Amino acid sequence: MRLFIAIDLPRSFKAEVSRIQKELKQLSCGGRFVPANNFHITLHFIGESRDLQGAVAAMHEAGRGIRPFTLHLGKYDCFDKGGKKTSFLEVKGQLDELNALYESLQSALYDNGFSRERKRFTPHITLGRNVEHDEIATMELKNLSPNASMTVMGFTLFESRHEDGKVVYFPLHTERF
Repeated sequence: MRLFIAIDLPRSFKAEVSRIQKELKQLSCGGRFVPANNFHITLHFIGESRDLQGAVAAMHEAGRGIRPFTLHLGKYDCFDKGGKKTSFLEVKGQLDELNALYESLQSALYDNGFSRERKRFTPHITLGRNVEHDEIATMELKNLSPNASMTVMGFTLFESRHEDGKVVYFPLHTERF
C-alpha cells in the first residue's frame, strides 16, 4: 500500500482552492492538475508499506498534547524541483502549532520504524505539477487573494491507489486532537 499522512481539508476550503486552481488552468499552457477531492496538506509521505498498525500508533503518539489550530490559505507560488514545477498555495495561520504537529509526527514515526522526511517542511496545497505559464501569469496568480480558513481538528492516514487511470486517496485512519 502507498501511504501518506496529511491534514484533510473541509469542502469549503477545497472549494476556494478549486477557484484558484481554475484561474491557474486558464492562465497556463498545460500541466497535471490535482483533482479537488485530492487537495490536502501533506505531513509525511510514507510510501510503500503494510505497517498500518505502526503508522496508527505513531499518529496516536504524535497527536498527544496537540490542540486544534487554525490555518488559512496564503499566496500562489511554485517549487522548481529538477526542472519540474509544482504549483501550490501557501498555508498560513497558526504555523507554530502545525510545525509542532509535524515535528511530533516525525519523531513518533521514526520511533515506530519509519524513515524521517529529509526535506524541510513547507506547508502547502499542491494545485498541479509540470504547470507551464509565463511571468505575467505568475504575477497575476501571485496577486490573487484566496479567502478560506479552517480549524484543524486532527490528521489522517491515507492510502493512494490508481483506479480507472486516476489517483484516488482513501482515508484509513483519522487521529483527532
